[in-house]
Amino acid sequence: MPRFFVEKIAFPAVLSPGESRHAVRVLRLSKGDRVTVFDASEAWTGEIQSVEGQVTIRLLEKIARPEMPRVVVAAAVPKGERLDWMVEKLAELGVAEFVPVRFARSVAELGENKRKRLEKIAVAAAKQSGAPILAIAKERSVSDLPGDALLAAPGVSEGLPRGGATVVIGPEGGLTPAEEARFPRRFTLGPTILRIETAALVAAARLLS
Repeated sequence: MPRFFVEKIAFPAVLSPGESRHAVRVLRLSKGDRVTVFDASEAWTGEIQSVEGQVTIRLLEKIARPEMPRVVVAAAVPKGERLDWMVEKLAELGVAEFVPVRFARSVAELGENKRKRLEKIAVAAAKQSGAPILAIAKERSVSDLPGDALLAAPGVSEGLPRGGATVVIGPEGGLTPAEEARFPRRFTLGPTILRIETAALVAAARLLS
């Protein structure tokens, strides 16, 4: 069933001009077709009432969201397209929030325009996967992270527990001793050194499994 995003569920639901064009011109939907409509907090099945102008949808039944642990990935920002790919895959997995973090050895930053673009990527991934929408936080410093977060660190033997948690993925240059000292809880992702986006996905998948 086609899925469409709205800023906030309303009765009836009215699709944005962009979503309306996609429904009518790309998917060739028409009056009476069944669809799913969702916002950041809920999802509904619906039936298209009108395709004139902006598509109007009569909502029929609320869809139960899957029960998933709340997983937050707080990570350094990888360069270029690697960031887009990471956010898309975290969203598909069902991660609750991505927190971009400035470390002393970070090589990339996340401006507001880039963050807005990531929000669009997260919505598109939610449309495809059926997962709740991944929230994209504003960039934070290491000192803003909770001290009980789990730090991915080489040279430790403890594995990652399953369930809700905040995991910290540092830059490829590593954390400074002062940054490491903030996170006494540490875990390993295996014997090899992973890139930021790979480590983020592996950690999220383990917590959500």
